[in-house]
Amino acid sequence: MIEPTSGDILLGRGVRINNHPGNEAYRETISANAATYAASTKSDKTSMSTKIVTELLNSNPPRRFLEKSETGKWQEVPLKRAVTKTSQALRDVARDRAKAAGAVAATKSSTVSSFQQTTNNVSNNNESELASSSLTPAAAAMPSYHPPAPNLYPLAESNNDDNSQQQQNVLPLEGLQQNVSNLPAAQPFESLGGANSAVDLFLEELSSGLLDNILTASGGADVLGNSDDISLGIVDRSALADGGGAMQQEVALFEWIKSSKMAYSSSHGLGGGGMTTYLESALDIAIKLTDYIIKSDEEKEDSTSGDGAFNHSVPLECISVERTVVCIKDVVSMAPQEDDTTVVIKCQTPSRDDPGDIGDRLYAVVEEMMEEADGNATKTSSLDSMNLNSDDDNCPPKKRQQMKPYLPAQLEHLDLPQPVITILSNLLECGQGELVSDEAYTSFGDLLVDLKLLRTEGLSRFLQSPDLEISDRICGREEEIELLNSSFNNKSGSQGVIITGAGGVGKSRIAAHIFELTRKEGGLVFATKFNQNQDVSPLAQIGAIFNDLIDLFATVASPSTLLSLSNDLENALGIHAALLHEVLPSLPRIMPSCSQVMYHVDQVNMANSMRFLFCKLFEILLSYQTGRITMLFDDVQWADAASLSLLSSLLQSNEGAKRVYFTSCYRDNEVSDSLLAWLQSISGFSLEQIKLESLTPNGVNQFVSETLHLFPRLTRPLSLVLHKKTGGNPLFLGQILSALGGSGRASSLTSSPSTKGGEICFSLSRRRWTWDIEKIEDLELPDDVVSFIVTEMKKLSADLLFGLKVAACIGSRMTSDVIDILSAELTAAFTGTTLADILHKLAQKGFLTEHVCSRKAECCATSSGSLRFEFVHDKIQEAAYQFMSRQEQRLNHMRFGLALYPQAINKSNDELLFMAINQINVAGPESIVDGDQKHIIAGLNLNAGKRAGERSDYQTAFALFQHGMSYLEADCWTNHYGTSIELFDSAAQAAVVVNDLEAVTLYSNAVNSRAKCFDDKLNCIRVKLKALIHGERYGEAMGYFLEIVKDFGEPALLPMHEIQEDLKAMNSIMKGLADETLLSLLTMKQKRTIALVKIYCDFSDVLLFIDPSLVPSIALRCMQLTVQEGLCSKSPIVFALYAKSLSSIGTSNDIGESVRFGRLSKTLQERMGSSDCGSLDMMVYYVMGLAQPFQALTEEFKLSMKTGEQSGDVFNAVASYCLICLMSYITGEPLTHLRRKSIDCIVQMKEQNMMAFLGIQSLFHSQLAALIDGPQIADAESVDDVIFGEKKALAAAGKDNFEALSSYEAHQLVRAFLYRKFDSLSSSSFFETISDPTIPNEPFRVMAFFFAGLASFHLAREAKEEEKKWMKIGDTLLEKMECWNKFISWNFQSKMLLLKAEKMYCLGETESAASLYEQSIKSAHDHKFIHEEGIAHELCGHFHLEMGHRLEALESFNSSVQCYINWGALAVARRLEVFVKSTFCSESL
Repeated sequence: MIEPTSGDILLGRGVRINNHPGNEAYRETISANAATYAASTKSDKTSMSTKIVTELLNSNPPRRFLEKSETGKWQEVPLKRAVTKTSQALRDVARDRAKAAGAVAATKSSTVSSFQQTTNNVSNNNESELASSSLTPAAAAMPSYHPPAPNLYPLAESNNDDNSQQQQNVLPLEGLQQNVSNLPAAQPFESLGGANSAVDLFLEELSSGLLDNILTASGGADVLGNSDDISLGIVDRSALADGGGAMQQEVALFEWIKSSKMAYSSSHGLGGGGMTTYLESALDIAIKLTDYIIKSDEEKEDSTSGDGAFNHSVPLECISVERTVVCIKDVVSMAPQEDDTTVVIKCQTPSRDDPGDIGDRLYAVVEEMMEEADGNATKTSSLDSMNLNSDDDNCPPKKRQQMKPYLPAQLEHLDLPQPVITILSNLLECGQGELVSDEAYTSFGDLLVDLKLLRTEGLSRFLQSPDLEISDRICGREEEIELLNSSFNNKSGSQGVIITGAGGVGKSRIAAHIFELTRKEGGLVFATKFNQNQDVSPLAQIGAIFNDLIDLFATVASPSTLLSLSNDLENALGIHAALLHEVLPSLPRIMPSCSQVMYHVDQVNMANSMRFLFCKLFEILLSYQTGRITMLFDDVQWADAASLSLLSSLLQSNEGAKRVYFTSCYRDNEVSDSLLAWLQSISGFSLEQIKLESLTPNGVNQFVSETLHLFPRLTRPLSLVLHKKTGGNPLFLGQILSALGGSGRASSLTSSPSTKGGEICFSLSRRRWTWDIEKIEDLELPDDVVSFIVTEMKKLSADLLFGLKVAACIGSRMTSDVIDILSAELTAAFTGTTLADILHKLAQKGFLTEHVCSRKAECCATSSGSLRFEFVHDKIQEAAYQFMSRQEQRLNHMRFGLALYPQAINKSNDELLFMAINQINVAGPESIVDGDQKHIIAGLNLNAGKRAGERSDYQTAFALFQHGMSYLEADCWTNHYGTSIELFDSAAQAAVVVNDLEAVTLYSNAVNSRAKCFDDKLNCIRVKLKALIHGERYGEAMGYFLEIVKDFGEPALLPMHEIQEDLKAMNSIMKGLADETLLSLLTMKQKRTIALVKIYCDFSDVLLFIDPSLVPSIALRCMQLTVQEGLCSKSPIVFALYAKSLSSIGTSNDIGESVRFGRLSKTLQERMGSSDCGSLDMMVYYVMGLAQPFQALTEEFKLSMKTGEQSGDVFNAVASYCLICLMSYITGEPLTHLRRKSIDCIVQMKEQNMMAFLGIQSLFHSQLAALIDGPQIADAESVDDVIFGEKKALAAAGKDNFEALSSYEAHQLVRAFLYRKFDSLSSSSFFETISDPTIPNEPFRVMAFFFAGLASFHLAREAKEEEKKWMKIGDTLLEKMECWNKFISWNFQSKMLLLKAEKMYCLGETESAASLYEQSIKSAHDHKFIHEEGIAHELCGHFHLEMGHRLEALESFNSSVQCYINWGALAVARRLEVFVKSTFCSESL
């Protein structure tokens, strides 16, 4: 039952719901986003609503959307409905605000008109009228400024008759100030202080100093003239509120500055939005004008004219603030652009050519402002002194040597924000003559860069703090970020990215950028990091991602969605989901049934099963997820083999999917063989490759500038030194900055004797970070980051240093369970504190990060507690580990492992178990002297290896078994025989799975040579045989099998013709036993007999390719053992083998028993629930074609393939796929569809290295191509770019591959008949195998028999001298069809009827033949065999043509062509069309 929490959002009506805390918080979220929502496009609005809902659901704790059901109980709202509700709420708030703004605008317009009319009545001066009407009331009270010339404001001039109307169209500056748009965002001023704070002074001085004096610094002239415009960034939009437009109007720039300051100063108490607008506008103008000055300088230098004229329309010397006018565009008639304000500069030919050098002009930008700040100004306004010129045009500008010295106290007195202080002080320093500092500006270009940076990144970028915090922004990676953005946006068709580089270069930080992109579009992000020590349970890291995904889905999904999801998972995963539950404890939340089934999967198949189950689970979860999912797998160079294999499967199963983005990071200087193999295996996927190098000097400067909150121009000298010392490694750089600036000292560093510390410190007088670059250059630093961190660690106290050592030994993270256990073990090691307290202090010092898990208890079934500590970077762990000697490392590992292991057993905690064993194994056998203790640890490894095998990580299991054997002493086979033989047995079994045949042989031979009895050898005997079979080393397998049979004392295997009587005798016995009696036989007890039956069944699959004649002998012997000693896990296979052998005898009674035992094998498997019978469906295939429609058999093979995938039995899954293709061919499925299936099947066979099956499938694929494209395709070098031509494929299959040879002969026969190549038919060797009892009568062979029978009757008519021979063969095959038709007419009726029609045709019984042809056609049509229908039509046409019935023949041929086309045998249809056209001429098709 759901109970709402304070964070949930409740849907409904009423005061209680309205006042619910979650609803109030929700309304705040809506209010904060409404403006952005209103300005967004339709698609962006949907994405925005989805993102808001997703963030709420993903918050900690999750905030659900709830409503009451019809029963009055609270229930979760579906995601789609929550998004719809959020969109509606955003629209409502935006609409209400728009209405309110309209009402305010109407009131305001009335007030302004009244104020303007009043102003008109008291003034007769046009200039005064314009100025006063353009100012707010506060600004109008200021002393009027009289422009030096009457033509400065041409748009303001008008006659008195038009004056009233003109003033009605003048835009009040207050409106201008509040409606500046299309400008970069700046830091909100609310966070910088209230009224009369540094912000007010900043605006004052920015306008009086920076903006005004940037103009004056050009050396402006006091003359008038005409000029072009330069575009800036101010536009009025106030008139648009009522749908009207604004007249274009010019306002003096200095008047705009002056009135703006007053307006924002008076309105500051009401909020900072207006000041933000002013700051943005003023910076934008300053940037544009500075850029204009630079361009004027460049054009002056490039000018070749000698008459005083310049290429630029506005000479540099003519730029003056008095000549600068803000021109407001008519936004109705002119669509606003990115920059839609104009500054107009009025000037004439300059009267002076010497505006001063660059230092003079830069200093002039701020000199006048400093005079005023010092209280010595003699002018009424700083605006009056903006020109450096006196009234005398010939007076040269003031030089720096004549100006006042730089007074830092003046800037300090102004209490300006630090960015402004920096700019002003650096401008003032330009006036120090020979004493100018390195930080002084040297060009307007540097000034322009700083101004732009201040505008684009805001004030917060440069706000100083005495606490040094290392920047977490991505610096110096512009190209990589651009590539990453392109990849994520799928511009290159990428499904993910692999980020490589050395340790500490910032791979994880770059990967985190993808998270930001994902969240912006409302997607989900999941991340995991592999550990260097691999100290967690197998697949735990990938499992963590899936557990989080499951928990999120279970939290946000509605009950109906969860029910639907559970049903989908049960259908896809079946009982095998119990295996997945082993590593995904959260799975029952979305699939309750998975925890209610106990299921065992054979070890060989479990790893494959796990990969399939993970992929299928992910596929189904994705089908319920609308947003994008990004997955990050960090430090994959330390991933275990099972995890890497699973990652490959996930990539493959999602290839082409646009809703999943995979990200992997690894160190390219620590690539292991397993990682290299994995990289090669995924090279075919569309993954972007990004290699990170160390930062360039510019990248380092960005990093340092961000960290110290200074302009990059100022930090460049320091950055060059740090780049040289760190090589540009970001981690190293951050560590050095922390060491040098964390406390203002660097005493722990090995430095020169003169170094006293304080290399980087915060200056309280300058309110910014400063440094002693000479001291930093003299520091002798280690060459790598690890050595540097080790040096830093020497400063720690003994307790903290020991805590760091403990964490380094345990691994990259420590959970609360581990901390509690080790705290009890290490109590004596600490003085008055606990391990948790020490780790917390280490986190405060920046060595560790502390996390608190807030997931619900049901989500944390395997979580080792709620608290965990992780190293900030694995290089820090590496440094802490290197701090210990090898002996200390071993002692700590052994101590911690032995402390953890008992608790892991008591708590049944796999994570603790593997961590404990890993700690012990890292210590190694050298850490233990006592033999009994070594034996105990060997047993611990044995148990842990078995557990790893149960979780499908056989690479880990194999390693653990090997570790266990390393603890065994020389006398282990004498003193610890049981443990020794079990370890070697288990290691041999794991070696089969990891495909290490040499290890299998090594451990098997060790067991065979030291086993006390034959029974103790049985497991290794079977393991070695299976290894040879899986490696397709069939010759060796045959020899070893015969050796095994001999050792067991078994009779020699005999071919079918020698045991046929014994088989019939056994059949007589079996007929006397009822079905239930056979299914209820006792359970086999003898270990040796069980092993023998398993070995027989394992090897029977191989005989299919080597010598099928021996299979009946194995079937007979296994059935004898079953009758004598009972049933075992392989008994379903025994029944199927026996059924297959009976079908070869061919009598009606034997076929009936064959079908009976085929059905019994399936029933027995269902009763036993055995997972050891993967090949059962393949065996039953040879029988059940005589018991059920071929189409139904195809569906069974599809189910078999699914079961094989679920259980991880890849061999039988792919083999079932092969049979699906074959049965589809037999049933007449369209060949074009079948061709695609065959290609996919071939690809899977190649991936699994199933070369024997690949040969058979390749021959089959060549047959499909020959029927579609023509027989010549079979002789091509390759077919469909997936296989060799037919001849090469046959050669690749091997001359001893009986199944391949038999398939080739059958395909040749069918092709020769369909293309009417009867000459080659007469010499076909296939006819020699018709009566061979050793060859089972499986469906494909039955189809070949059908074509062989048709060919025999045709040859009997054509080859008169061999008529009897061919009639006899035809009669034999007809008898088989008649026999099989008695069991299932669906499959054989049409075939039997057509063979009878051909026989009657041979015998001259034309009436019977004609009738039988029609019956065959109808039967094929009724039973859905389109290809057989086409063949019957064609043979009927030839019959009628021979009889002289041309119309009937033509009709039959036409029908045959259509059937062939529908079947997809286009080349066969074309062959018949050609024949018909040449035969019938005008009667053609």
